[in-house]
Amino acid sequence: MSPMKSRELADGVVFNSIHDSRFKTMKLLANIFFPLDEQTVAQNALLCYMLVRCCEKYPNFTTMSRKLGSLYGAELNGSVSKMGDMQCLNIEVSGLDDRYTINGESVSKQLGELLCEVIFNPKISDNLFDEEDMQQEKRQLLEMIDSEFNDKRVYASQRLIEEMCASELYGVKRCGTKEQIEALTTADMYNAWLNMLKNAHFEFTFVGDGNYEDVASIIQNSFKKIKRTPVELSTDVIYTAFDENEVVEEMDVAQSKLEIGFRTACAEPEEEATATRLMCAILGGTATSKLFTNVREKKSLCYYCVSRFYRLKGIMVVESGVETANIKAAKDAILAEVEDMKNGKIDDFEIESAKLAIVNSFYEVVDTVSGIANWYSTQLMDASVDTPEQAAQKINAVTKKQIIAAAKKLQLDTTYILKSM
Repeated sequence: MSPMKSRELADGVVFNSIHDSRFKTMKLLANIFFPLDEQTVAQNALLCYMLVRCCEKYPNFTTMSRKLGSLYGAELNGSVSKMGDMQCLNIEVSGLDDRYTINGESVSKQLGELLCEVIFNPKISDNLFDEEDMQQEKRQLLEMIDSEFNDKRVYASQRLIEEMCASELYGVKRCGTKEQIEALTTADMYNAWLNMLKNAHFEFTFVGDGNYEDVASIIQNSFKKIKRTPVELSTDVIYTAFDENEVVEEMDVAQSKLEIGFRTACAEPEEEATATRLMCAILGGTATSKLFTNVREKKSLCYYCVSRFYRLKGIMVVESGVETANIKAAKDAILAEVEDMKNGKIDDFEIESAKLAIVNSFYEVVDTVSGIANWYSTQLMDASVDTPEQAAQKINAVTKKQIIAAAKKLQLDTTYILKSM
């Protein structure tokens, strides 16, 4: 049975608690979900970083830092991600567990209050966010986008998804474009904040040994004055690759990138998703995988070659860095490994090694508070929530026949090549 207990605090507001007394710290995480929308992703992303910058009660960096310092060096962070066809704003606070405070004060309660301060009481004047704060957060968000562009491995991975899912919500950039961000105004940010409070889906997750009931009450009271009409969240899965698409982009880079996207005809919460996950690991997810052993080591066709399974979208991606002269040979070799799996050329060592690697990665997450929080938060949109032990049992139960069946469903959809000039 999952240790996570969940209950609804308001319409579209869920509070999840995971009691664990092994650690000296605790974490409170707010996952705020919107449907991916090209018109709103940029303002939502910028809003996330503006909220964690300061609030009405702590209106600048100095006062916010002083407050966090008074809570035994607590931390407040924000980030933006995609989960299926949803944009997710992640705002988290972490700090010392209540058992270790000097005077018996409740850090968990104060962190709950702080999280609600930044979400519900941002620094606003005359229905506008602060111009200077917005410009500084704009600059940092634009720098982050530039850094992703400069990391050509990240850039190529994003470009594949954009091309492969051009007609799907999943193809929308999680933070929008630089042009969209630069055009945002303080009034846009105020409207985005109101929209978040009224329409977003909220998932709060508490991990630790503190008084999570107090935290839940603080959050529940914060929503009482808000009339909510939460959006419906869903993810569309494309089960068939209708046409093979190849996109080539030339750039002044030292190393070319080869990205190959497949439709897996399977996605969470379908039972076959577990076998597809294992199949992907055998192909290119571990140090004993087919792509690493054969394409990289034996044939020396690439600098790296890995595969990833996006289980909510039913997409598998193979990523590799290659010499320009080896692009075609590397692609042929990768597709040959896929065909071998479809034809049942998988030995027991490859299966057991992949299972061991995946199961070990599951068990590692319970070693830290952040690992536990991330483990459960990534399953918030799943049909059911598994513990690492339950997930490990499902992986270990997968048979060779199921792995081959998952491989046979793979359909080549899109190839993206970032070609060195």
